[in-house]
Amino acid sequence: MNIHSWEAFDKGQDMHMQAAPSQAELLYKNFKVAKDKLKTQTKDTIMEKYGNASTEDEIPMELLLGQSERQVEYDRAGRIIKGQEVILPKSKYEEDVLANNHTSVWGSWWKDHQWGYRCCQQTIRNSYCTGSAGIEAAEASLDLMKANIARKEACEGSPKKVEEKRMAAWGTDVPEDLELNEEALANALKKEDERKREEKDERKRKYNVKYTNDVTPEEMEAYRMKRVHHEDPMKDFL
Repeated sequence: MNIHSWEAFDKGQDMHMQAAPSQAELLYKNFKVAKDKLKTQTKDTIMEKYGNASTEDEIPMELLLGQSERQVEYDRAGRIIKGQEVILPKSKYEEDVLANNHTSVWGSWWKDHQWGYRCCQQTIRNSYCTGSAGIEAAEASLDLMKANIARKEACEGSPKKVEEKRMAAWGTDVPEDLELNEEALANALKKEDERKREEKDERKRKYNVKYTNDVTPEEMEAYRMKRVHHEDPMKDFL
């Protein structure tokens, strides 16, 4: 009991043999009862799981000697002929289970290296069965896709010529019957040259800039003819 009180005190329990002997004795008795109860419970659990070889129950003779009164006939290869039904091995997986309105199991259909359902020819597992209507819709979709691919290949084989459109004033399309006045075009070219010289020489640049929205086709053509083309290798010599 002294050892028990010392160990209990070391583990943090408020217990002292000399200061409270009655309390120490009571705690020791409770400890012994709990210990015996735990030991008995552990023993019962082991015996329930593995059995008890020292039990007085008699073991059947067919288990001791490996004999029974059942008559079984075997052939020369050791296969059972009569006396015992052949038990077929069962798989751990569910078999012949039809789900989601399918009338055939998964794996009953094979196409393009994919398993599927034979009833609807779908290759997505756990999908809902659509029956013959789904098969017809899939075939129609496949035919449409093939037709689109063939049409695209035909279009790529003969590319259409894209005509370059000339742009008139303010970015609009230039009509084919547009006629420019030669005299007005020459005057517009002179004005464009003067404007570029003023841009290069800051002393000639005017303080007040006049803006006008009235641009003639001749002035727009002169601007196009005089503008700098950045991809032109001779742009620095203009």
